Amino acid sequence: MEEIKARKQQKENHKNQQERRIINQKYINIKCEEKNQKNHLEKQIQKVVKRQIENKVKCQKGITLLALVITIIVLLILAGITISAITGENGIIKNAGKAKEEAEIANEKEILEKATVQAMGNNKYGNIEEAELQDELDKETGEGKTEATDIGEEFEVVFKESNRYYTVDKDGNVGEAQDIINDKNPGDITVGQDGETLAGTEAEPYEIWCIEDLVAFSKSVSEGKDYYNENIKLMTTLNFHSSLSYSDTNNKYKYDETANAYIIDESSEKTLKELITDENGVGFIPIGMSSSSVENRFRGNFDGGNNEIKNIYVNTKNNAGLFGGIFLATVENIKISGSINSTDGSAGGLIGNGPATIRNCSNEAIVKAKQAAGGFVGEGSWQSILLENCYNTGDIYSESSNAGGVAGSFAGKINNCYNLGNIEGSAYTGGILGNVAGKIEIVNGFNQGNVKSKGWIAGGIVGFEYAEATVNNCYNIGNITTEGTIVVDVRSKGIGGTYINNCYNIGDLQSTRACYAIGDKTINNCYYSAILVGEVEDAGNIEDISQLDEKEFVNLLNSYTNEGEQTYPAEWKKWKLGEEGYPVFE
Repeated sequence: MEEIKARKQQKENHKNQQERRIINQKYINIKCEEKNQKNHLEKQIQKVVKRQIENKVKCQKGITLLALVITIIVLLILAGITISAITGENGIIKNAGKAKEEAEIANEKEILEKATVQAMGNNKYGNIEEAELQDELDKETGEGKTEATDIGEEFEVVFKESNRYYTVDKDGNVGEAQDIINDKNPGDITVGQDGETLAGTEAEPYEIWCIEDLVAFSKSVSEGKDYYNENIKLMTTLNFHSSLSYSDTNNKYKYDETANAYIIDESSEKTLKELITDENGVGFIPIGMSSSSVENRFRGNFDGGNNEIKNIYVNTKNNAGLFGGIFLATVENIKISGSINSTDGSAGGLIGNGPATIRNCSNEAIVKAKQAAGGFVGEGSWQSILLENCYNTGDIYSESSNAGGVAGSFAGKINNCYNLGNIEGSAYTGGILGNVAGKIEIVNGFNQGNVKSKGWIAGGIVGFEYAEATVNNCYNIGNITTEGTIVVDVRSKGIGGTYINNCYNIGDLQSTRACYAIGDKTINNCYYSAILVGEVEDAGNIEDISQLDEKEFVNLLNSYTNEGEQTYPAEWKKWKLGEEGYPVFE
């Protein structure tokens, strides 16, 4: 009897467990359905927000944004969505703001592109004129809502209501939207946009928002502050020709020759913009003077923030560049354009003189110097350190020796860099490096510019090897010329270097004496196809590939192996056949 009761109780318990499981599952299903409905509602509302904003921007009709947002908030709260989901970092209000901004920008660009096309079409030569562009903008937006300004190489168009501007180049290409910055503390890089004090650390770098900030930064280094181990960041693109890059274009300045600096002087007749862009003046004062000048050199970390400095003009007897003199500093993430000239020293697009780490930079400026000249560094030193992921398109000139597309002289390592500009000097000219300042390795580099020495020794990659120079996995397609009359040292070299591995040259060589299709030192697995005018003196492991199949040539380069490991070096880029019919890097 007791056994029957136990079985009956067990059966009842099992039945209860099943009922509880069914109830729990129904509850879970209901909650999941509620969550799905909430997510679906959020997505639908975001779509409505974006569509309504776009309609408002384009048509200026319908419900106001404020009323729309209030309505949505009420609906969401009734739906049980939390305030944080509405107002948080990824909340619906913030997403709505982004959608509004994106719609405004799209509309402004559409207006500007249409006005640009019309202005070009109205001009009998197909050019863009400031007055014609402004007329077309007025037709699209109404008078007084935009302002077009010709600043030389491009136009700037301001949309006054949104406080944004765009650039339009002479070919009619419209740039990305940029906010007009109002620097409340021009000339003080230690104070942020909201008045906060900056520490100069990596987390709180000193900030450059306008050209007045850049000028003050240069002046502070001239006065003895080297910013050792401190951080400075460029917060926006600056254009020396643009009034929008200056905090106040009405302030009067003068150039103080004794201090070698610009200072405010209300008795002056010229603004900072007028002085600093005057090609009869000294232009921008480079930051620092020389690596050996303890009281006037930069020793910090400068981050360009992937911004540009456009139309810089430097004309000084000292070392020239954005930086004149530095010592063991870092410069990265910046693009330079304009004209840089040293009448008595060295010049580079970024740095005139001194050892540095330089990453992710590009130079379009024309660089001229009495002494060493380079796309990024004029004169390095035996400590030069590192140049990485940089390219130069500006022409480089040296009145004497050491001219290079990347550096006039350098030591350490040059990695993943290339040159497209023309290089000219009296001696020691190279597509990448003019002269070796100390032991160096160049990896994954190429030159497309023409390289010319009026005296002696020019090379597609390296001009002169003052010290050991290893050139790995590089190529040259530029023409190399030496015009000197000295018998001993007149040489044109397709690559150049003391150890040259897995390289090729297809640039033509011309010399009043010796021509080397690759180089005159140790060569391994190198190839050429070039016209050589002069005494051809190549020796070593080189092969004429003019009769090779193009794909076979690529395979030969990719088949290179380390002597010890029998593998393709991990740091070297692999090759592919380029559109022009010669191997390029993948």
